[in-house]
Amino acid sequence: MTLTANSLRKWEESTLTQLTAQQRKMILDRFGAEPEPYEWTEQDIAEQIRKMIAEHPAPKPQVPTWG
Repeated sequence: MTLTANSLRKWEESTLTQLTAQQRKMILDRFGAEPEPYEWTEQDIAEQIRKMIAEHPAPKPQVPTWG
């Protein structure tokens, strides 16, 4: 199984996860093609995405200071 931008968006929606553009690019670069002679399963991809997000978290949003 390979991952497309559309299938990644559906994964984000189903897991209530919001990825940054950088995270999306990194994930699609890795899973956009099969690693010959292997084949990824949906579970393989989901677990690897979770690991990648943990290793490369999105920056915390800036909260404006009122004062």
